Amino acid sequence: MNLRPLLILPPLALGVIGFLWMTRTGQPPAASEPEASVAVRVMPVEPAAIIPSAEGYGRVEPAHRWSAVSQVEGRITRLAEGLSEGSFVEAGTVIVEVDRTDYDLAVRKSKANIAAAEAALAELDRKEANTRKSLEIEQRTLAVAETEYERVKSLVASGASTQTALNTAEKVLFAQQTGLTNVTNTLALYPSQRASNDATLAVRQAELAEAERALSKTTVTAPFRGRVDTLNVEPDQFVRTGETLLTLDSAATAEITAEIAPRAFRAMALAAMGEHLPVDVLVDTSHLTDLLQQRGVSATITIEMAGTSAEYAARILRLRGTVDSETGTMGLVVQVDDPYLADASRGRPPLNPGSFVTVTLSAPPLKDAIAVPRTALHLNDAGASFVYLVDADSRLEVRPITTGPALGGDVLVLDGLTGGETLVLSTPSPSVPGIKLIPVTPDTSN
Repeated sequence: MNLRPLLILPPLALGVIGFLWMTRTGQPPAASEPEASVAVRVMPVEPAAIIPSAEGYGRVEPAHRWSAVSQVEGRITRLAEGLSEGSFVEAGTVIVEVDRTDYDLAVRKSKANIAAAEAALAELDRKEANTRKSLEIEQRTLAVAETEYERVKSLVASGASTQTALNTAEKVLFAQQTGLTNVTNTLALYPSQRASNDATLAVRQAELAEAERALSKTTVTAPFRGRVDTLNVEPDQFVRTGETLLTLDSAATAEITAEIAPRAFRAMALAAMGEHLPVDVLVDTSHLTDLLQQRGVSATITIEMAGTSAEYAARILRLRGTVDSETGTMGLVVQVDDPYLADASRGRPPLNPGSFVTVTLSAPPLKDAIAVPRTALHLNDAGASFVYLVDADSRLEVRPITTGPALGGDVLVLDGLTGGETLVLSTPSPSVPGIKLIPVTPDTSN
């Protein structure tokens, strides 16, 4: 009997038993792992009215500061009533008077000198008239002497008269000719004498004008309504020519040179100009402020004082034209009307010189504009801008966009977003298009 097939049964049975034991006590087969998701911070993209703006800082200075410098010397005889540092004076007010006694005397002396010069001219006129009459007499007398000389000469020739009589007639003739010559010479001197007297009169008249001008300078008058900044004189004080008596700040306007970052100013200007300022057009910076005003860019001044703030409307005047070598900022000059007028109803204090203020340039609102935070903006290898979005299936989408100027912490989007998208604020890792995302909206309640 062949028993070899029976020898196979025990190992086979052991294998079946081992398999059954392993299937009962072993781990179940591993299930497939779920798809990985990445949590990202998001915000909705919504069109809104955006006001392009730029801020700068500066100090208030008077638009016009006038220094009253003494143009004469003398004792201060009068100051305007209530004149002191910080006081206001109206235009045309006599604010300082210098003793005018010496200057009055100088005017009177000059007038007397003019009268003397005019009298000398009148006397010269009379002398000239008399000399002309004397000339006529001398001419007639000479004619008589010549006739007499010829008569005596003919008598001598006929033997009816002597040589002595002829010599006497000749002497009379020579004397008369000499007299006529003297009168003629005297008359010829009158034009030069008159010119000299005219010059003397002109000098005296100039001296009078100078004396009257000096007299007028003894009175100092305010050229405009203003506030006294410094006062350097007192009554009875002696002042010399060239001394500064006081300084007066115009109360009509004040100026602030705002230091603004060129990048912020450029972004605001480009947003304000829009299509009115193509990138290939050169603009004279002296006319840039005019262009901004035409596009509706306004300036507002804000001052912080005692925990409160007040605002003032201002006008854009000009660019300073230079860049600060230390801060790299550019200067923009704005002007405020009636800076010293306080408005208690609006809690608006006066803008005193030296006050530190904030100047805000604001362009008209851009309607239905879209802006995204700078931190959400990315660049590809070619330098093109793009953003990450969450699509309808909560997956990562890469969206190319066209950007405009940066406005503060945001960047204006010109093309690529229409509104209604969900923008990814944080950078997902890995940044693989189509990856599953878990959108998390930042808590803005605090």
